[in-house]
Amino acid sequence: MTRPSAVDIVLGQMKSWIADGTYKSGDRLPSEGELCAKCQVSRGTVREAMKVLSAVGIVDVKQGDGTYISKDVSSNLVLNPLLLAFQKSSWTPRQLAEFRGAIEHSVAELIVHNATDREIQSLRSYNDALHRAVEEGKTADVQLQLDLAFHKQMGMLTHNVLLEILYNRVLDFFFEDTERGYRESHQMGELSVRLHDDICSSLENRDLDGACKEIDLAMENHVTPIDENYSKMQGGRSRGTVL
Repeated sequence: MTRPSAVDIVLGQMKSWIADGTYKSGDRLPSEGELCAKCQVSRGTVREAMKVLSAVGIVDVKQGDGTYISKDVSSNLVLNPLLLAFQKSSWTPRQLAEFRGAIEHSVAELIVHNATDREIQSLRSYNDALHRAVEEGKTADVQLQLDLAFHKQMGMLTHNVLLEILYNRVLDFFFEDTERGYRESHQMGELSVRLHDDICSSLENRDLDGACKEIDLAMENHVTPIDENYSKMQGGRSRGTVL
């Protein structure tokens, strides 16, 4: 039997504390030093564990203030085992994009079956806002947030809270490279608008096959350059982009 790592020990202890009510939603966690003493691990181990917990939405790290249990901790813990395993596993950008594509196919299917026409029209309004931001030359940060809002709205329109949570966490893994893409390429926003527009058209027509094809095209447009960069790296890990 494999011995758990020091990080796994901290993660397990945190899960136990949340499960037994020691720490509840919104509670401030002890200092880094106190957690080291409680778990009998090093500061580096505690920091790494907090990064994992932050990535899967269990804790919120507020610079200069401390670390708090997330307000959404109950719903995040539903998918906690999967998300923790996902965070710690080894994967390539292409594998991550394939996984995201499969999730987005499911998102599109539930939108087609569950969302009203008015709700789907609201999705286009998010893309129209991004289009205006691109035309008006708004900052990369503004365009990025509008791009993310489009995808978060897709998750909401599934009317399935578990899929919405999982989809949002997958988007979190793409955030770093998405942000870089918007900062380094003036065409990023324009490309996103065009791809989003095609997805909206298919969803409005309740055309699931068409929506899935557009999702696959978006993933391929995105992951090819990232995959090429990744293949040149030695032991590095790169993540995907939102689009």
